[in-house]
Amino acid sequence: MNRKIFGQKIKNLRKLHKLTQEKLAELVDIDVRQIARIEAGESLPSVETLIKISKELKVTPNELLEYSAEESDVKISLKSDINDILSLAKEDQLVLIKKLILAIL
Repeated sequence: MNRKIFGQKIKNLRKLHKLTQEKLAELVDIDVRQIARIEAGESLPSVETLIKISKELKVTPNELLEYSAEESDVKISLKSDINDILSLAKEDQLVLIKKLILAIL
């Protein structure tokens, strides 16, 4: 398993659910530094913590652990960058961005 991709998945899902690292740590009852280390790919959660994280992020543990050949580090990084940019957009801008994306796809 690629720890960086695993951590990036958690980070992306956490942001998707508008949770801070602090809030996710509180919900799963671990230290915020541990969430930061997991997201950075520096450590892996225990099975118990993995189950709690997956529950809070509304995915199965298997979905967090899966790795497909399509999920390259570059793709994960790009998705994270796009999520970061989108978090800065206003509601009317998000509507326009959605239309642009759908037109491209």
